[in-house]
Amino acid sequence: MTDGFTLGFIGTGAISEAMVEGFIAGGFADPIIVSERSAKRSTRLAARHSNVTVYPDNQAIVDASDWVVLAILPPQALEVASALSFRAGQRIVSVVAGIKLETWGPLIAPATEVHRAVPLPPIERGLGPTAICPPNVDVEALFDSAGTAVAVDDERQFQALAVLSALMATFFEQVAVSAKWLEDEGVPGEQAASFSTSMFEALAALTRLENANGLKGMAEECLTTGGVNEQVLHELRDAGWFGTYRERLDRIMTRFDNA
Repeated sequence: MTDGFTLGFIGTGAISEAMVEGFIAGGFADPIIVSERSAKRSTRLAARHSNVTVYPDNQAIVDASDWVVLAILPPQALEVASALSFRAGQRIVSVVAGIKLETWGPLIAPATEVHRAVPLPPIERGLGPTAICPPNVDVEALFDSAGTAVAVDDERQFQALAVLSALMATFFEQVAVSAKWLEDEGVPGEQAASFSTSMFEALAALTRLENANGLKGMAEECLTTGGVNEQVLHELRDAGWFGTYRERLDRIMTRFDNA
């Protein structure tokens, strides 16, 4: 990763705070400048970390930064960015959903380097993937310090990676429903939650050991003839559960296409 650069954030919402925490925990010690909004988050970051400074003015952040992370809500993003003056040689990273690279180009000129990224909340703990487009060794190194950078050079592939971020709430609900079922069967709440969370964590960890072909066969490896895994998997397949699951992903992709 490029040494000795100042990282500025336009917008200090939940994902900006998570990124800052993750980058610093991953070893980033250079200056970080965050915008005053939101005041609660920016004040908290500055109090926790000596290399974090709060600026009240977005243009001042751009002027002082080598890399600028655009982390503004989509409805305000273009208006905010169009009011800023960037400079040649700056690197821009947009985490704004739905705004394509070609749209950012004229807004950041005379800067020419812009990347899209989709960090997820676990980045705060150094976990999880960040989709990046287009690839860049320095941008990937920064996000690798706080998780796993997954870079693609095709923006629609990037969009497909971003679709999976829509599965977070569904995953949490599955874990919670499993724990609640255990409680309904008489297992005390603490033990029910511990078992459910630990089981899903362990299964997710196993998937990390496999490549794409390996993932396709993991479900079948769990099956024994007449066994309980076979029963649940086959019943869910027969009920069309996995087809419905894929349809939901297709619908999010369509929503992104039409953004």
